[in-house]
Amino acid sequence: MLPLPFTSFRFSFSDSHSASTIRTMTGGSPSIPAPSSDDRQVIFCIYCGKPQEIGKKAMSVTCKYCNKSLRIEDLRFKEYQARRTIETVGMVTVEKKGNVVTDRITCGGLIVRGKVKGNVISHGPVLVSPEAEIRGDITAPTLAVGAGAILEGKYDIRPSHGKPGAGNA
Repeated sequence: MLPLPFTSFRFSFSDSHSASTIRTMTGGSPSIPAPSSDDRQVIFCIYCGKPQEIGKKAMSVTCKYCNKSLRIEDLRFKEYQARRTIETVGMVTVEKKGNVVTDRITCGGLIVRGKVKGNVISHGPVLVSPEAEIRGDITAPTLAVGAGAILEGKYDIRPSHGKPGAGNA
């Protein structure tokens, strides 16, 4: 048998390591503290409407109820964009020079300062500035429109409960 180059190991821990970290590193039972509420946030799935807790730094997750992929980040459009769908749990902002053409926007909230052509399903407020233009149907719990904005389409403004689209009886 060949001799090992190291016969003993010596660990030294600074005061910055906690007792649970030391137990984990030495094979003891880890006591992992629950993340503080500052590290977590509750989101609602834009497909099934169920709440779930995720990390604040998450950019995307899979819904644990309907297994659909959820984009968490806020989206900002400053120029012309043509897309089939725009889907996010976060806020969608269309700036003054922004022009968005889409079949559907599904989002956690919408701020329009420019132009939007397409249907909107928002699970949060829809804010429309006076120089904005929306051509399409809007479903949202609240709608705030500045004087002078151009709106063309049907508007379903009521609090959403549970599954999106539920309560459209």
